[in-house]
Amino acid sequence: MKTTENEVARKKKVVLVTDLLIGRGGMENVTSQIVSEFKKSDEFDAGFFVINSGEKTQSRTWLDNAVFHESVCKLRNKKIKNFIHTLRLMFFIKKHKPDHVITLNTIPNLMAYRAIKYSGQKSVLSTWMHLPPKERYRPHYLLSARHHFAISGEIKNQLVALGVAPADVDVVFNPVKKTEVVIPRPSHLRILYVGRIHFERQKQLKDLFDAVRKINIPWSLEIVGDGEDVAECQAYTHTLGISGHVTWHGWQSDPWKYVEESIREVSCLAMTSNFEGFPLVLLEAISRGIYCISSDCVSGPSEIIENNINGRLYPQNDSVRLSEILQQTGMAVALPEHALIKESIGKFYEDKYMENFKMILNKISEDKNA
Repeated sequence: MKTTENEVARKKKVVLVTDLLIGRGGMENVTSQIVSEFKKSDEFDAGFFVINSGEKTQSRTWLDNAVFHESVCKLRNKKIKNFIHTLRLMFFIKKHKPDHVITLNTIPNLMAYRAIKYSGQKSVLSTWMHLPPKERYRPHYLLSARHHFAISGEIKNQLVALGVAPADVDVVFNPVKKTEVVIPRPSHLRILYVGRIHFERQKQLKDLFDAVRKINIPWSLEIVGDGEDVAECQAYTHTLGISGHVTWHGWQSDPWKYVEESIREVSCLAMTSNFEGFPLVLLEAISRGIYCISSDCVSGPSEIIENNINGRLYPQNDSVRLSEILQQTGMAVALPEHALIKESIGKFYEDKYMENFKMILNKISEDKNA
């Protein structure tokens, strides 16, 4: 049954204000998933206000049927460009009167704060940072928001260190869809990597290559994803003499369906990041019964990984320890059962997540009207 305009009008409106993103990351997946779930509900309607300043994007599928408005301005002068975006957001807020405005980065938050102020509306402004705010451009811009969603305990700590009152931060983590799929294990060590290809920088694949080089049992590495460092990574595997063990699968629009149908069997997933926000890839792997080995980086892995239950943590940038854990995983007679791994992330599954997210939105609305 189609929802009528009157029914939509009675719903609480949630607007996510974001820059135009690259289109292939966990942040895009999570936010589009949340918007989709809100749009199915009887209580909320949700969509994006996209700030398009001419950024490069590789995919817009995460925005499909979810954009309330897109402000396109490609002037070279940043101040004028940002003023135009802010003005358009102000008129949008004045016209549509959203109950909640949620921003995904520092500059969009400053724009939203000004737009709400000059629109005369009483929308509640929240931030929802998907990477540690301390590393973002001018993180103090976040302080103008009334409320903050944090996707990890560490992000909450960084917000509090900036000056946010702890009571104004709600930790919501990231959601993952429950699936009946189980990825079986092969007879030899088969390591899976899913994500952007960075030789060093955030994803630090160099550590993974250095680690697998030291493994002295049969192994293979399956890499699903792409990025600007593919050629450098491939050259490095040739230099190390391990290129024959590594298969490059490229970017896949549905990476987990691809893993299920084309790779089929996986011993473990490895994540070697220098930093994260809250790594959805770990949840997606664990939800399929895959044992995960991750750097203990800021932020998120330590809040997902339970040692020897659904995976192992190793000290960030310690490729020797990573190699030891990978070798132990390949030699393990009995890793945890797939069902135990899947059950370990019960609190992150989508149904419970959405209940909590809606509860928080309702609470901060009540606080506003108190």
